[in-house]
Amino acid sequence: MLLALVPATPVTGQPIGLDLRETVTRVLAYTRWPVPPDPLRVCFVGASPHAERLQQQGIAWPGGPVLLRRLEAGQAVATQCDVLYIGALETPQWQQLAQELDGQPVLTLCERSTPCLASGMVRLDIEPAGHAVRFEINLDALARGKVRIHPQVLRLGQERKP
Repeated sequence: MLLALVPATPVTGQPIGLDLRETVTRVLAYTRWPVPPDPLRVCFVGASPHAERLQQQGIAWPGGPVLLRRLEAGQAVATQCDVLYIGALETPQWQQLAQELDGQPVLTLCERSTPCLASGMVRLDIEPAGHAVRFEINLDALARGKVRIHPQVLRLGQERKP
């Protein structure tokens, strides 16, 4: 499957003072699945020191308990995950994921990369220390998926910590 680059709509151009854990938690709070997950299954694929730290810290979700798991290459994603956090992946791995996730109710959060621009729903731009995060919502990818993110998530880009 060929993936075309589609423009993502930037939420903010400046770091907003939220760390990765807080940013992910807030995005999840604004996300709706066709059937509310119980528990929320957050999976991690690809290499990322930020993802490792996020797994260690845990993720809060106002909808209930959260299960965190790391997936190995080749494991089915759509049947095991409600959220997929994607670190560094090669383009063929991205293409395989995109095919598997097509039409599935899985929110994709990915770190900045070219393939992420094409098929990731939320692109995270994380400063090296992970203390400030910018993000973009790819409206095209979101429209093709089965999960919905409330427009209020756009306000996260306007909030700053004191």
